[in-house]
Amino acid sequence: MVDCIYIDPAYDGRVLNVGLADMPERKSDLVNGKYELPALADETTVAVKVVDMLGEEVVVTATV
Repeated sequence: MVDCIYIDPAYDGRVLNVGLADMPERKSDLVNGKYELPALADETTVAVKVVDMLGEEVVVTATV
């Protein structure tokens, strides 16, 4: 079960600066799972950090 999602639309490779966060208010609620971000003019790296209910996390990056 996913607890929260953090998205950095301009990840610098070192520090995750959260531009969008999805954290449900109640434990019975689910994360949205679909997100739209404005397109940047230049090529950028987007990072998505997913944290599960046990506190384990994974960060995935993609250059767009």
